[in-house]
Amino acid sequence: MTYFNFFKIAPPAPADPLVNEVTQINDNWDHLDAKLQPYVSGGVISDIETGQEFFDINFRFAVWNGAATRIPDNIDAAWSAWTAMPLAAGRAIQAGNTWRWRSNSILRMVEMSGGIQFDGAAGAWPAGLQLCNADVAGAIPAAQQPIAGKHITIGGTGLIGAGNTASGYIHVDKPGGNTFVRVRAQYLGAAGGGNFIHMSQVWWWY
Repeated sequence: MTYFNFFKIAPPAPADPLVNEVTQINDNWDHLDAKLQPYVSGGVISDIETGQEFFDINFRFAVWNGAATRIPDNIDAAWSAWTAMPLAAGRAIQAGNTWRWRSNSILRMVEMSGGIQFDGAAGAWPAGLQLCNADVAGAIPAAQQPIAGKHITIGGTGLIGAGNTASGYIHVDKPGGNTFVRVRAQYLGAAGGGNFIHMSQVWWWY
């Protein structure tokens, strides 16, 4: 049946009789009022259709899924708490900037913040990708590995001196033997002491 069932007006008869105000006008308005009722009173009509959008009893935007009223999910409330990332042997946090991560089960998204040094003495980063996190509880679960198995991004770094710039290459994956997601980083620039790599704004879909 169509949503607005305006079949109460009969086909014109010979001699075109006058319109019946009750059956041909008033009844249609009653039908229209019933269909619009969820939008003005917050109620659910008996013949509501699957996928119909309306305002629920608390005047929140809602949709009828065929069995019950569904209101929009609270995306912000779906973020997990920030968790400190367990560091790989030798790595150290950048002072006052703990490396952390959190995830959102609705967005299916992981994001990180903070910064890490190559070691506790803030020594220079060697060439190539360096393991950053330990494969232990507290790290990002394997189920939240990036879509397609890996994520690569460029992040910021600490400056190495006047007139010098650098960046960080961050590679996220989950090797077959890992229980948790693996994060590796490479310092791109002159390897001066005191350098650190930002993990802030590194994020991916899972």
